[in-house]
This record gives sequence, structure tokens and C-alpha cells, in this order.
Amino acid sequence: MMDETEQIKQGNQSISKREQLYFWLLLLSTLMTGCGLVIGILALGTIGIALVGMLVLLLVLIWMRQWIRVMTIRTDGIFLSEKQQPVVYEQLRQDAKQLGFWKVPEVILTHHRTITRPRTMGLFQKYMLVLPADYKLDETTRFEILRELVHLKQNHEEKRMLLLPGSWVPFLRSAYVRACEETADRLALAQLEEENRIPALVRSVVGPAIWNRLDLTDYIEEKQQTPSLAMTLSELFRPQRSVSRRLMTAGLKTPSRAPRLATGLFVSLSYVVLASLVFFATTFATPGWLTNWTKPVEQAVGSKQDLGETKLMAAIQKGTLDEINKLIPTSDMKAVDADGDTALHYLGYRKSSEGLKGVFDALLAAGSDVDSVNEFGERPFITAVYSNNKELVELYLKRGEAINQQDDEKYTPLHHAVEGEGTQTVKLLLDQGADPALKNADGYTPLMMAQEYELDDIIVLLKQTQTQTL
Repeated sequence: MMDETEQIKQGNQSISKREQLYFWLLLLSTLMTGCGLVIGILALGTIGIALVGMLVLLLVLIWMRQWIRVMTIRTDGIFLSEKQQPVVYEQLRQDAKQLGFWKVPEVILTHHRTITRPRTMGLFQKYMLVLPADYKLDETTRFEILRELVHLKQNHEEKRMLLLPGSWVPFLRSAYVRACEETADRLALAQLEEENRIPALVRSVVGPAIWNRLDLTDYIEEKQQTPSLAMTLSELFRPQRSVSRRLMTAGLKTPSRAPRLATGLFVSLSYVVLASLVFFATTFATPGWLTNWTKPVEQAVGSKQDLGETKLMAAIQKGTLDEINKLIPTSDMKAVDADGDTALHYLGYRKSSEGLKGVFDALLAAGSDVDSVNEFGERPFITAVYSNNKELVELYLKRGEAINQQDDEKYTPLHHAVEGEGTQTVKLLLDQGADPALKNADGYTPLMMAQEYELDDIIVLLKQTQTQTL
């Protein structure tokens, strides 16, 4: 499989699966919203027509405001060409060609007070790239322009306008915008030299003023810390991905487990809201029905808040061996936390390997269930694999865990090890006979996943094994 850079150079640009998923969900929401509006207009009669007229007038006013702004920039700005800043124009021409444009998009330099960085602007199909008048192009600032070129190529602005009616669904529009930004990051970073990717991305986040006095190493170490649950959930409302997630796209290993909770919550809420939209489009809900409908949800949320980690779980995660061994005989091995994790799941998260075998044997002897499944559908063995707990994975394999077992999504332990970016665990599984050719439900082999995540060390391991088995 060719790498992402070669795909771009040959014009084979593909958007991320997340962008495709959220686009279709947003399109479905838009269509259903349109149907609901038509039903509402027919039901309200004259009042409905008056409301539609007011909405159309509001949209015209918004369009006029944007039209005036665009015309002001076009009239007063400088059109970039071979005569106006030829060096910058030549670089843009090369980048546009690499990204699949058949001609250089319209680029304007402007001193407009609201334009402080490259932006895509326009009306309907007439879009242009706008740059601040004092913009200096180098390898770090070039990344921002590349991102806007990707947005132009993928028609992100048009799609966002088209899908606006369905954007009222909680979290859905922000998730789609984040996915578009991920596509822009991936394709733009692929055009840069590897050593320039992280500096370029960080500079675009912090801005030029802070960049000039920023300690990049310290900044990256700070962003590599595992985010709190509150920080993870806040991403549901943001149109841009967190810096740690963006740094991972640039090739930096950062914590990747926490966002899975936010993704799962988002998908669940989206389907609930879309399902309710279908109901409201066909019938009119009464306040009494709405109250009855929300009661089970409130009860479920209330009971969920009562579940937390036990003393044993906390000790396994951060405590001493003495604390763990004292708690095991008196603890409930079937107790779970808010994510459905048991004490055996927590053992997979433990950083220290000291005394690991003794604790593992003691938990099993006390009645821990190796087949218990958490909220993410993971058994304790898979948790150990995902967390790159090599010593514990070895203990599970010696106990008889199937090396090529597949879950409901056809993920093998090798898939999970790649997803967890565990180079040591991947090597262990391959040495123990894991099959790298098995595909998950999406048709991805572990090698395909490693290439998508740009995990160079793991790619080398998987390719070596693949070559040996040919």
C-alpha cells in the first residue's frame, strides 16, 4: 500500500472515515429536518408561510452581509500572481498541483482587520483563499495555507452551508467540522517534511507572537499528558480537535484512549436525537409523553453516577503491592466502575510490572472473570493488549487466551495492539503466532491501521512478518 504522501501526489485523496460518517449523519438530519419543516408549514397554514418568509429574509440579509465583505476584500486586495510576489505564487502553484487542483485557486492579499491568518471565503461556488497582507511564507506558515487549500479541494465550505438545517442536532455539526479539520491536517502535513510537521502545527495553534518565545519541548510534554474526563467531554462542543489529537496526526504519540469515550457518547446521543426527530416528524409530542420518555434516561444517568472505582481498583492502579494484597480477599471481584471495568481490567492499566504475576493469580483465585466486558466491549485481556502491558499479555497467553480471537467488530488482539500504539505488544503477538492478514469488520488489516495512524515502528514489524509468511 502506498503511503499517504504518494497518494496525494498522484491525486488519490480520500477523506477520513469519520468525516464520511458524520457527513451522512448530518445529511440525514438535514433531510429529516426539511421534511419536518414541510409538515410544520402545512400544519400551520398562513402562519407557516409567514415564518418561512421571515426565514428567507433573514438568510438574504446574512448573504448580503457576506457578499459585501467578499466584494470589499476583492476590490481592495492584491491578487497573487506571477507578477505579484512570484516566489509565493510559485510555491502555491506547486502545492495546488500536488493537491489535485487543475489551476491555482484565486488568492488575495488583504489588509482587512478581521483577516489575521489564511482563510477560505466566498459565495456558493466562487471561493477564494485570503491571506493577511504581511503574511510571510515559510515551512511553518505554509501549513496553514495547505490546510485552506484542502478545504477548497474537499468543498468543505459548500457542504457546511448545505447541511446547515440539520446542524441543530447536539454535537453533530461540531463533530463533522472536527472531522473536516482532521482531513485538512492529514493532507496538509503529508506535504511537509517530517521534521517540519510538529513545529508547523504548533505554530498554527499558538500564533506567531507566542511561537517566537515558546519552549516547544515543554509544550509537547504538557500536551502528552492524559486528558481529564472533563477535557475529553468538552471536545464534543469544539469545532477543532484538541492539540494532543492533532499532534498525534503529525506523528507524535499522545494518549488516545480517552477520546473513545467522547466518540461513543457522541454517536449514542446522535442516534437518540435522530430517532426522536423521526417521531416528531410524524406526530406531535405532548408534554406528558415527553416527561414519560425522559424518566428512564434520567434514572439511567442517576444510577450511572453512583458507580465509581472501588478501593481495590484505585490500589491496583496506583497503590503498593501490600495495599493490593490486603484488599483482594475482602473485595467484590464483580464490582465495576462507570466504564464497566472490573479490578482485572484495572490491572491492564497498571504502569508498574513489579509483582504483576502475583496480583494476577490472586485476582483469578478470588473469582475475577476473564470474560467480563466493559462499556467499550473489551475483555480484560484486550485491555492489557490495548494498554501495551506486555508482561500481563504474556500471562494471559500462557493461560490459554486465543491469539487470533475476534470481537464483535472482528478486531483481533493484533488490531487492538496497533490501535494502542504498543510496539512491544505487537512484537510479542507476532512472535506468538498472531495472524497479521486477518481483517476487521471495516476490511482493515493491522498493517492498514498502522499505515493510517502513521506508526512507523509497527509498520516495519508487520511488513517483516508479512514478508516471512509469503
